[in-house]
Amino acid sequence: MNRTKSILAVTGLTLIAIASRADDSGLSTNTVTSAPYHPFTISGDVGTTGVGGGANWRFSDHLGIGGSIEYFPFNYTPTIAGIDFDSHLKLLSETATLNLYPWKNHSIHVSVGALFNQNHLTGSKTGTVDLNGTPYTGTVNMDVKQQPVDPYLSIGGNLYLDKKHHASLGAEVGVFYTGEPRVNVSAPGAPPGDVQSAQNEVVHYARKAEFWPVLKLSLNYSF
Repeated sequence: MNRTKSILAVTGLTLIAIASRADDSGLSTNTVTSAPYHPFTISGDVGTTGVGGGANWRFSDHLGIGGSIEYFPFNYTPTIAGIDFDSHLKLLSETATLNLYPWKNHSIHVSVGALFNQNHLTGSKTGTVDLNGTPYTGTVNMDVKQQPVDPYLSIGGNLYLDKKHHASLGAEVGVFYTGEPRVNVSAPGAPPGDVQSAQNEVVHYARKAEFWPVLKLSLNYSF
């Protein structure tokens, strides 16, 4: 996972840098159209928030708005508090941003806004497990959610693929803050102190995602 994030980050930063140099070298949209940019862009993307798409409206030289939705479910087996949970992680989020363009002839932009977070991790383990040093036979369940509205910050840019600058590859690199995780652990029949200890461990695990990296690659069409 960390290697994948590193590859996406390097690719994204490279595309943003190339896009900036292309604009500087006179390949920006104002050389082939009557305006320095196309105002509307739709995109499909993949990255650390999932797979999805979005739309942007650049309504002036230096300002625009954008929105996106991403979704991706998968199963994995984390070891938390010494328990190998059979877990399901659902990534689901929507963003709403204000996009700031420092240069009117550039696609480079800074996006600030909110991410509406429905990411959800569930897991269970049935059998005999060590629960805070005490053998427990039964089912341990965990449920983890992040804060529903998160602050969002990123930088992005496009590398155009045609002379009229309709099709492009896009990249976005940033972060959003997920806040204090909302965690619940249950183990019917287990001592409350042992359950609380396991819940504290799950909270510690969930806090590792408090700052979630945004690394996206997209295919765009502007008009």
